[in-house]
Amino acid sequence: MSDDSQALFDRLGGTAAVAAIVEEMYARVLKDPELAPFFEGVSMDRLRTMQFHFLASAFDGPAEYSGADLTRIHAGRGITAVHFAKFCGHFADAMEDNGASKRDVDDALGRLALYKDKITGDANVDG
Repeated sequence: MSDDSQALFDRLGGTAAVAAIVEEMYARVLKDPELAPFFEGVSMDRLRTMQFHFLASAFDGPAEYSGADLTRIHAGRGITAVHFAKFCGHFADAMEDNGASKRDVDDALGRLALYKDKITGDANVDG
């Protein structure tokens, strides 16, 4: 899984593989006592679908994410940089367990990092 000319989505294995990664990631997240409370009362089927479309778009796949504004839907939930890092750690582990290369995991995490401030509500200020 590592032809540089392919989109990250395809290097990860396409639709079935990314869906499996999302499924595995949420299984891990829901077992994490620090992260599970964020998902109480949430429709996990809907969330998995939205997450798949978001990731497919972020990883140059066939889907365009047109879902809710990330800043708005995460506002006031108390999500910190530590929570974001733990979530990404579970995502990385799920990717590795589904055969992603170290380079593809790093590429994916780099792309997700671009959204950290929208999820945590932190200001991104250039000095």
